[in-house]
Amino acid sequence: MNPRVFLPVLLLALAGPIAAQAAPPLTGFTTVSSAAERDVERRIDASIETADLDGWLRRLTSAPNQVGSPHDKENADFIAANLRDWGWRVTVEPVRVLVAYPSVQKLVLTGADRYAADFTEPAIEGDDDTKRSEGVLPGMESYSPDGAVDAPLIFVNEGLSKDYDDLERTGQSVSGKVVLVKSSGAGRWVKPRLAQQHGAVGVVIYSDPEADGFTKGDVYPAGAWRTPRTVQRGTLGIDSVLDASAAKTIQAEKRTGDLRIPVVTIGYGDAEHFLRALGGPVVPNRWQGGLPLTYHVGGDAQVHLEVRSPWEWRTLYNVVASLPGSEHPDEWVIRGVHHDAWVYGAWDPLAGTTALLAEARAIGELAKAGIRPKRTLVFASWDGEELGILGSKAWAERHAAELSRKAVFYLNNDTTGRGFLSAAGDPSLASLVDEVAGDLRDPETGASVQERRAAKRTVDAAEKGKDVEGPIVPPRLGTGSDYLPFAHRLGVPSLHVRYGYDRDGDEESVPVYHSLYDTYAHYQRFGDPGLKYVNLLARTNLRLALRVANADVLPWRYTAFAESLGRDIERLAAGVATAHRDSVRHNTLVDSGAYRLADVAYRGLRPPAREDDRWQEVDLGPLRDAQRGLLAAARAYDRAAGATGDLPPKRRDAVNRALRDVAPSFVQASGLPQRPWYRHLLQAPGRKEGEDVAPLPAIGDAIDARAWDEAAREVEVTAEATRRATAALVKAADAFSKGR
Repeated sequence: MNPRVFLPVLLLALAGPIAAQAAPPLTGFTTVSSAAERDVERRIDASIETADLDGWLRRLTSAPNQVGSPHDKENADFIAANLRDWGWRVTVEPVRVLVAYPSVQKLVLTGADRYAADFTEPAIEGDDDTKRSEGVLPGMESYSPDGAVDAPLIFVNEGLSKDYDDLERTGQSVSGKVVLVKSSGAGRWVKPRLAQQHGAVGVVIYSDPEADGFTKGDVYPAGAWRTPRTVQRGTLGIDSVLDASAAKTIQAEKRTGDLRIPVVTIGYGDAEHFLRALGGPVVPNRWQGGLPLTYHVGGDAQVHLEVRSPWEWRTLYNVVASLPGSEHPDEWVIRGVHHDAWVYGAWDPLAGTTALLAEARAIGELAKAGIRPKRTLVFASWDGEELGILGSKAWAERHAAELSRKAVFYLNNDTTGRGFLSAAGDPSLASLVDEVAGDLRDPETGASVQERRAAKRTVDAAEKGKDVEGPIVPPRLGTGSDYLPFAHRLGVPSLHVRYGYDRDGDEESVPVYHSLYDTYAHYQRFGDPGLKYVNLLARTNLRLALRVANADVLPWRYTAFAESLGRDIERLAAGVATAHRDSVRHNTLVDSGAYRLADVAYRGLRPPAREDDRWQEVDLGPLRDAQRGLLAAARAYDRAAGATGDLPPKRRDAVNRALRDVAPSFVQASGLPQRPWYRHLLQAPGRKEGEDVAPLPAIGDAIDARAWDEAAREVEVTAEATRRATAALVKAADAFSKGR
């Protein structure tokens, strides 16, 4: 039977018994189509219950999976073959990329107390995967520049700007020295570049136990946490390694364009030896870490640091599968998760890849039974995420024109475990997430996923002496995973979803992050025993994807979106005002000599330097006015859309066309003035240390640069974008009212 005929027949057949249960219609659905959607979801749940989750995860994690490894390609082929068997149209798109995995790494404490760091990780009894050596990369920072230096070692806490300010007050400098820093506080991309700016000649990054070692709990294998010899791998790479012309220059110079100094990473067991060798001043209190010693700044102990890499071309393999929609084939709902990993990658990302397989199988079974989604589903298994989100960026750039016309929604997974649902993304998707979470049961407690999510929010606020009210609004997306090109460059409404405990809670989202020990055995013991949450993640993802793919009217709600914009405006205004006020206060204290008089003599601290306190008021009034207009239109639309009802198909199409104009309103084709690759006017990755998301980045970047005229222009640009979004919402609301 033609699926266009079969599905309505199925809907009518199911309408009676489902309606008798008095279940309210789903957001964006009629009563009849809601009944059909819920039946589809019951079928999906049954399929996922029979999926070979354990077998898939075990196979995917059975060998090292870094880009260029044989098993990374084998996994891509395995995923593609299964998707084809399940009825999907599959392409495997290769991408050539320059890769720098160090073949030589040395970090040696020279002199009488000679000690050499070990970049390998010892086997763990009871975890056979850790006993293998073939194909296992040592602890390393990919794309570290080649180089060898002999220089004094100096400790600078987390290697952030405020740490260099503190260091300057001790009279110490990193110029001509190798910097030792903790891995916490900011991404590893930031630390060597800041060190280089301050004159350092090399960088050593280590994982302090205060972040994820024995201070958190028992270490592996007794517990989940990082051992003294656990090393956190990572990347220092940039987008230019995808560009053949730029990469040739990088390959010749054996370094990326903006980084010149060698970088290594070590475990806290090795770091303890180097920290004990350091003399000099005792560190400021906030620098003290979790090792059983007094931390000193150092500056006298000598080290030899050396890194050499082949700088060779490897191939990424993006697996992209599609299932054409029965009614709207040119509207795409995209679901993605990467399959490359640092070594085995059970937590990061292959539990999420396992969920994707279960989802694809369930959808394929439905399609073979004649039930297809209304909109096209695109399932993507990305490669190269760990090297800098390379695979998804390359694919999004290659298909940018088509995506700008067709992409409706992007749903991403990456790391996942067990515990609470975490969903970050576009605030217009808040109601969709709430509704899906309310329909699912949490395996640990038996409560709904939404009840547990809300309870966590309330308790977290109470512990800070606060109350919460109103809906749960997903935080905006920052950096760190494959949603980046979709959310920040193309402006596609996006979500990033996982299960897990907060990083400040009882368990790290990945306690053995980017290490040899991120294995199947570790995940089954500490991540998600029995894979109950992988099962739940698959059911969560499919509900999110299918409720967009099958909705009569796209299930976006915009009141939370407009309110979020209002909070971003006030947060920006308050933040810059506070920063200016603090700078003025700081400079007053410096000029008056207060820091010198208030210091304790034995510390021997110098007064801090003056800060740049130049200031010019930026009028945010036009943007505030535009936001108020958007809020009024959002409330009007949300009221009109409260009951989809029997809107004629042409009117539904008119509503959906208008809604699809809202998100692109905030995309600036020329890019943000100070970072042109990013195009979204409301969100971008944070540029300040420790800041994941920069709200209103075009305006904020200009203010930070003291570019006052540019800031005023960007206020008007963002206000005009807000007015365009408002007009689209008014048009959508009008289509609703005229259709009834």
